[in-house]
Amino acid sequence: MDKMTQQVDLVEGHVASDSIGTGKGRELSRRSMLKTSVGAAIGGAAAMILPSGIVNATDQPKAGSAPKLPDFEIKDYSKIPQRTHQYPASERAKKIVRDSMAIDTLFSGLWPSQWSSPKAPEFHDEMDKCKAAGFNVLAACPSADSLDASVEGIMKGAQFYLSKMKERPDNYMLIRTTKDIDEAHKQNKLGIYFTHQGTQIFGGDIDRVGLWREMGYGYCLLAYNQRNDVGDGCFEIENRGLTAYGKKLVDAYNRYGMLVDVSHTGERTSLDAIERSSQPVISSHSGAKAIADYQRSLTDAVIKGVAATGGVCSINMVAAFMDTSNPDILTTDTLFQHIDYMVNLVGIDHVGFGSDYIPNINFTASIIQTPMGQKVFPDGGYSAAVGAKGFPTPAPYQIVAALIDKMLENGYSEADCGKFLGGNMYRVFDQVWV
Repeated sequence: MDKMTQQVDLVEGHVASDSIGTGKGRELSRRSMLKTSVGAAIGGAAAMILPSGIVNATDQPKAGSAPKLPDFEIKDYSKIPQRTHQYPASERAKKIVRDSMAIDTLFSGLWPSQWSSPKAPEFHDEMDKCKAAGFNVLAACPSADSLDASVEGIMKGAQFYLSKMKERPDNYMLIRTTKDIDEAHKQNKLGIYFTHQGTQIFGGDIDRVGLWREMGYGYCLLAYNQRNDVGDGCFEIENRGLTAYGKKLVDAYNRYGMLVDVSHTGERTSLDAIERSSQPVISSHSGAKAIADYQRSLTDAVIKGVAATGGVCSINMVAAFMDTSNPDILTTDTLFQHIDYMVNLVGIDHVGFGSDYIPNINFTASIIQTPMGQKVFPDGGYSAAVGAKGFPTPAPYQIVAALIDKMLENGYSEADCGKFLGGNMYRVFDQVWV
C-alpha cells in the first residue's frame, strides 16, 4: 500500500490528498474522505477517523444540526447485482424517452454522504448518463431532515450542486419555472432544480418558503418518516393530521409557488394537506400500498386525493419499497404493477417517474443498519435487511427505456408513456411554479 497523507479542511468540507495510492490504498483514501466529510456535515461536530474504518462522532452537534452519529463501519456496496444489472430495451423505447419531456422527480444525491467524496468526481458522469438516456430535468436532493438539516448544512449541499454546475455551464441550467425548462431544452442543457426531504429547511419561518423557492427549490416534503411541526411521517402509528403550523406552511407553499409533496408523509397529514392546498399536490417518489404493503407506499385514499388536486404520484425505484420480498434486483414487471395499478385507479394523467436513486450507496446502506437508522425507518428491522443488500435501486438511466418497453407491451400508447415520463409533471410545474 502506498503511503498517503491528507490535508483536511473541515470548515469547507473539502479533502485534498497529497498522495493517492492504487488498489486498496485508493479505496482507503476514498473511504477516509467520505468519513471526514461526514464530520464536516454534522454541524461542526468533530469526527475521528479510526484505522478500522469506523466513524466516531466525538462531540455533540450544535442545536439544529444532525444528531450525533453512532460508531459504524462504512461498507462497500458498489458491486451489488443491481448496480451491474442490464435492462435490455428497444430502439423505439429509447427514442420515446429522448423525444419526451423526461423528468426524474427525485434524484437522491445528499451531499456529502451520497457521493464518493466531497468533490464527487463521478458527478458529471452521472449527469451525462441521465442526459444521454433522454432526461431533460432532474430534481436534485442535496439535503434531508434525517441528516444535517442546519441552515449551514443545507446551504453547503446546495452549494455543492451549484459549484458542479458552474464547472460545466454549457451542460446545466438551474430551473425555477417551465420557461426555464423550455430554455434548457432549447440549449440542449440538463435542467436541475432542488428539493429537500423535510421542512427543517424553513426553521419555523413560513416566509423562508419564498427564499428557498427563489434559490431553485421546487418542492419540499412535509415530513420525513417521523412526526415534526407540520404533521406525522409515514411511520407514525398514531397517524395524526396536519398541525396549525402545517396549515400555514401549506398556505405559504401555495403563495410562493412551491409544490406540496406528501412522499414519506403520514396518511392523515397527507389527506389534510391535500384538502388544505389550493394548488396541485404531488408525491415525488412513492409506490402503491395495494401492491407493496409497506409504510413508505401510498394508500388508495392518498393516490385519489393527489389526483383530485390535479397532481401526480411519481413511482420510485427502490426495490424493497416496491417489492416487500426485498429482492436483489428490481424488475420492470414489479414497477409496471405499481404504474398500472395507479393508472387504473386515477388515470394516466396522474402518474410519473421519480427514481430515488443514490449515486454512492455505501454510507446510506451502512448507517441504516445501525440503531440510528432504525429510528429513521422503524420497521422492525426490515430496512436493516435492505441495507445489508446495499439498498438495491437502479439508476434512472439504467432502467427507464426498459420500463417504457414494458408499458408498450401492455397496451400503453407512446403518448401515455410521454405523460408518465414527465409530461404530467411538466403540466403541474406550469400551473404551480410562478
